[in-house]
Amino acid sequence: MSVLYGLVALFGAITLLNLLLTFGIIRRLRQRPATGSATYPGMLPSGSLVGDFTARDLLGQPLSRADLDGRTLIGFFSPGCDACTEQLPAFVAAARSVGPRRCWAVVTGDAESASPYLPSLEPVARVVLENEDDSLLSAFSVQAFPSFFVVDATGRVVAGGVAVDDLPVAAAA
Repeated sequence: MSVLYGLVALFGAITLLNLLLTFGIIRRLRQRPATGSATYPGMLPSGSLVGDFTARDLLGQPLSRADLDGRTLIGFFSPGCDACTEQLPAFVAAARSVGPRRCWAVVTGDAESASPYLPSLEPVARVVLENEDDSLLSAFSVQAFPSFFVVDATGRVVAGGVAVDDLPVAAAA
């Protein structure tokens, strides 16, 4: 009988230790600062400075890091990308809330291949057509599509993700 009491006491002590460790982990996770977005490989993490770039939108207006005005929502799309097509309505809705002055859409390829995206994007964003070796893709380290960012006026990434829902878009408005 004393062996049984000993096993119950040992089991109780292990359970108590497990409970204390679990509470400690939960407390530590709550104390961690929120980054504002998930970190994904192949894109700049939050807090990173966007590289220098120059581009022109479809109206021929130049774009550079100096043209970032307040918090800017930027989306990267690739024709033929199913995930890009799925994210397009959410991006357009977010772009409407932000306004075209502070929303950029970068579509890889030429005007013909980008044509499915243009009717939705042109009214709500400054649209840039880029080849995969152009400077905007390099400046944001974009290696996967779609990619979305909120960038502040200094060119720092506030948040980034592979879905519009990953971003604090309301904070960009």
